[in-house]
Amino acid sequence: MRKILLIIFYVIAIISAIGSILSILRNAEIRYLKMLDFPRIQLFIASLICLIALWIIIKKWKWYDYLIIFGLLSGLFINSTFLINYTSIVPVEVPWAKDLKSSNDQFSLLLANVKMSNKNAQPLIELIDLKKPDLILAMEVDEWWNEELKVLKNEFPYSQHTINEVAYGMVLYSKFPLKEVEVDYLNNKKVPSFETTITLVNGKNISFHSVHPVPPTHFKDLPDNAGQQATALQKLGKEIKGRKFPTIVAGDLNDVVWSYVDDLTGTENILYDVRVGRGFFNSYNAKSFIMRWPLDHVFVTEEFRLQKLERLPKIGSDHFPMFVKLLLKK
Repeated sequence: MRKILLIIFYVIAIISAIGSILSILRNAEIRYLKMLDFPRIQLFIASLICLIALWIIIKKWKWYDYLIIFGLLSGLFINSTFLINYTSIVPVEVPWAKDLKSSNDQFSLLLANVKMSNKNAQPLIELIDLKKPDLILAMEVDEWWNEELKVLKNEFPYSQHTINEVAYGMVLYSKFPLKEVEVDYLNNKKVPSFETTITLVNGKNISFHSVHPVPPTHFKDLPDNAGQQATALQKLGKEIKGRKFPTIVAGDLNDVVWSYVDDLTGTENILYDVRVGRGFFNSYNAKSFIMRWPLDHVFVTEEFRLQKLERLPKIGSDHFPMFVKLLLKK
């Protein structure tokens, strides 16, 4: 039994160590290397378990045992440099809101990738009724979902609908006026993103960018970014550099980010991740307890403070909805 366990842990340890070390090449133009950037939590946990198990099981150490242990320690170090940003060890990037005096400076946003194949809108509608957000961003909206969500139009009089049948339809509902809504196609003609100016109750304007870039993996029937010189988020970053108002970027980014927002968008000290210093809030995959990581993100500029950040219950999609309550400081 000890030999069988040793072989099992050897195999898991070697896979974890190699995967973790190769993940350094996360920005290489190779899909499979980029995909190693996603399961960092899982690789970290697997490496730690293997390290402890091998330390206990191995009685007579050989040269390859030391090599495997070195690989595991390297993997733990590599992954921890990314994951540490989502622990309380690191200070928050977006400060907590304090001294709340006026509700006119506050607003909330609910993000939901509904998944086109999910044909039960009621859980999401009930969740919206419960959380009462001011803004709703729904992604993967096809004609069926667009019709189902029209029950929101009385409470959310302002909206933008860009619908398609290839998993990248997008709808934005708002209680606040939407001005100058622009639908952009940053990399693909079937992958929309929104840029709009929102006027809050206090009369202040904010810029809101909603995005849903294509994933690094290739899917036969979905748009692809192969051969592109710049990603959608890098193109978005160029627009944000010239911003006029406090800015929010939100959506299913199909990327784990790990708080390296500047690298992702090509900006520098402009956008800040609301997750940093607070937790992972893994929003994908809602259908798997083990393989989960943060894909749905909210980035804000320095004018905002955070009141609440929540991962909401399942709605039948492979994504958990996310809820963010923000304060625009004076």
